[in-house]
Amino acid sequence: MKKKLINSQLFNFQTFNMYKRQLISLAENVFKFDGLGMYLDESFLNKSLLHDGSIAFFKDEYLGLLALPYVNIGNLDIYGRPTKIRVMGQNGYNRVLNRNEFVIMYDNNSRYPMYLDIVQYSERLALIKRTQDINIYQQRTTRFWKTPVEKERSVKDMINNVDGFNEAVITYEDINLDETTLVLEPAPYIAGSLDERFDKEFNEYLRLIGISNMTYQKKERQIRDEVSASLGGTIASRYNRFNPRAKACLEIKEKFGIDIIVSYYDDLPTNMVNPENDEEVDIDESVQI
Repeated sequence: MKKKLINSQLFNFQTFNMYKRQLISLAENVFKFDGLGMYLDESFLNKSLLHDGSIAFFKDEYLGLLALPYVNIGNLDIYGRPTKIRVMGQNGYNRVLNRNEFVIMYDNNSRYPMYLDIVQYSERLALIKRTQDINIYQQRTTRFWKTPVEKERSVKDMINNVDGFNEAVITYEDINLDETTLVLEPAPYIAGSLDERFDKEFNEYLRLIGISNMTYQKKERQIRDEVSASLGGTIASRYNRFNPRAKACLEIKEKFGIDIIVSYYDDLPTNMVNPENDEEVDIDESVQI
């Protein structure tokens, strides 16, 4: 029993980590940067913004423009921004910078690590998926056997042979099948109904990180204004994450003379609009974008 419980808990943890990796990968690959130069790693930049909420750009006299995590070692200004920081590299590189020597890029306007939200969504998705797994497993007919204590071992041997597809004939001299009773208690099937809940949680996460995602039901007619209105949350999330990056790029250009352009990998969906300026779009199938 303890071994089975440990395996179940391990599977729960593995499922959680699987969704955390997938959600992190999505959030890290929303933006692309052009003009970073030789010593700026885009993957490291996106990862640091997601996990730490911000990163510091500065110019090294030998390596050029760099972007590294930092810790505040001075007083904050009137708006709560650092005035003196220490940047740290993965290889032990560290350097103290004053306010006029660095530019802070934030992941979002709220200036908090979005990784905290990713963990929450990962737990929710893993819970739904594991509930489905357990419910599917329970569709195996659950069997409760009632038998005298002295016959317990004999009944267990019979059950194990059945579950193991063993066609060997086992005989017992003293077992009385009339004393053994089987009670069937199949679990209700709910795994299918949880798909909608899973999709809702996943779509909510995509909205949070600014990825366009819409679900249209069969035979539903959507006009252009309705489509735009339904994307309001996604657009707001995009501004929330895009604006601080764009602002930092402007400051970098002014302070260091390096032009970095940030943009989304994708764009808002336009293929749902009729090219002949028809305000309505007929959708005969369930479509996800």
